[in-house]
Amino acid sequence: MGLKKRRCARKPKKLRTIFVGYLSVFCVVTLLLIALPIAACTGFILNGVMLPANHAEIQLSARKDRIADSETVTPDLIPDVCDYAVFTPRGKFLSGNLSAADAARAWKITQEEKENQYLNFFYLSIPRKNQICIVRYTYMMQFSSPILRRYLPRPEPLFFYLFCISFLLEIFLLASLFGKKLTRKMDSLQNATEKIQNRDLEFTVQSSGVLEIDHVLQSLDQMRDALKSSLKKQWDLEQARREQMAALAHDIKTPLTVARGNADLLSETDQTKEQKEYTAYIKESTCQMEQYIKLLIDLSKAELGYSLNKNPIDSKSFMDSILNQMTALGSVKKVTVHCETHLLPKSFNADSGLLQRALLNIVSNAVEFSPRNGKIDFTANAAQNHIRFCVTDCGKGFSTHDLKQATQQFYMGDKSRTSNAHYGMGLFIAKCIAEQHGGTLAITNSAVSGGGQVTIEIPY
Repeated sequence: MGLKKRRCARKPKKLRTIFVGYLSVFCVVTLLLIALPIAACTGFILNGVMLPANHAEIQLSARKDRIADSETVTPDLIPDVCDYAVFTPRGKFLSGNLSAADAARAWKITQEEKENQYLNFFYLSIPRKNQICIVRYTYMMQFSSPILRRYLPRPEPLFFYLFCISFLLEIFLLASLFGKKLTRKMDSLQNATEKIQNRDLEFTVQSSGVLEIDHVLQSLDQMRDALKSSLKKQWDLEQARREQMAALAHDIKTPLTVARGNADLLSETDQTKEQKEYTAYIKESTCQMEQYIKLLIDLSKAELGYSLNKNPIDSKSFMDSILNQMTALGSVKKVTVHCETHLLPKSFNADSGLLQRALLNIVSNAVEFSPRNGKIDFTANAAQNHIRFCVTDCGKGFSTHDLKQATQQFYMGDKSRTSNAHYGMGLFIAKCIAEQHGGTLAITNSAVSGGGQVTIEIPY
């Protein structure tokens, strides 16, 4: 069976092709992120929103003579993108909008170190009559609006910050889109593996649209077909074996009944003491063999599935019958049975005989593992369209191994606590009956008594 193509689906692409496509988009968008600030700067400069990097130098060149010849240096003589300080020839600060520290640095740079640059600032020394005016400026673009210059960084670092944020956002978005697309492409693979894991082989493998994933899906599809064929053969053989076992067990009952009947007739004839002993052995052995045959028949029915006969059951009559039988089971070891019901419906649909059998199997186990003169709690309550029957004993409880294996066929548990008549089928049969009713059986240990606790829950 080949992969089922999606409607209007294109030819599957290689994973490399998809990755290259996203990488191409990444490169194009990155180039746009680089070009956009450049175009924005050019447009802002042309429209007067921003000043070019050499604006301060051009303005100073035009005003240098006026600054040198004026009687007093006032702020209106200085370009608005520059800062200044006026000194005496000996370096005493007289006026200006530079702070004292910046003014001292400006004097030192221009006079002592004979340089005109410090970090991003440039300094121009303008000699005046008995004074020296030092103007600080930068070779960086600036906003023409004083308000923007005050509250925003300079355009160059601002655009750099915006580029970094946009670049990181681009990486995140493209990575998310690529991841989501790859996840969608992997859905078919994940669905197929989950179906196989849950032993559901009746499904159709859908094409993912990615060549490499489709190759894996093709292998899974072939494995599914092979596994389905193998399991069907195994199931058919197992089903035939169970049916043969059930038929054979049923057929053996007839000669056993005949043997036991003849043994009964022999016991009524005149026999010697030795003959009577032999006849008793025959009757005892045939009774024991009939128990084994009955067990095999029960096992076959549980494996093949009981024939449910659901009918409306009166809750009160059902509970009274269960309580009477539980009391009889507990009387052997003088175990007290305490029963409580809560919010049970007036009636519910179930197979009365099978449900009673399941509950009595659980109670029988509880009696077996309870100490003499002990107590068993039996509760029945309804909630959310389910009835829950819970049996709790006061024994030692289930071991860790018991909690995992107690519902398996022929599980005997601790042999020192198990009677010879116990074959490890009680909880297995109870679980099969509960599941055929659409319910569950759970085993745990009671937090109150410490004993074992078995719960059957079925819908009603």
